[in-house]
Amino acid sequence: MITKLLRDHVVKTSPFCGAIHEILTGAEYSPSIALAIDIRETVPHFHQTFDEIYFVLDGEIALTLHDPASGKTTEQRLVADELCVISKGVHHKVAASSAKNRLCVICVPHFDPGDEHKSEALAAPAQ
Repeated sequence: MITKLLRDHVVKTSPFCGAIHEILTGAEYSPSIALAIDIRETVPHFHQTFDEIYFVLDGEIALTLHDPASGKTTEQRLVADELCVISKGVHHKVAASSAKNRLCVICVPHFDPGDEHKSEALAAPAQ
């Protein structure tokens, strides 16, 4: 059994997503779970070794997603109690968010800080 209290959260900073409250790490259990509080626009990026599940607890976020397999770029808005599974390889960014929000991020199998890659597909200006 594992119990994680608020005082157990470790705040880390990602160059892509900003401040992340790590709740459960991959070293403790897989998957890993983190909380982003009042997340703002993030740097477009992708991961090669893990999927991310974005579950909105409060507020809303707007995602931009690019699937290199299909070549399609889409926009997805999420409000409280909605989620999006971002499969490994899918380029993504938080494009907008409400002033107050809480986003639970679950990484499967677990978060690897060495596997954050800048997305050129989403960084390019729209044509």
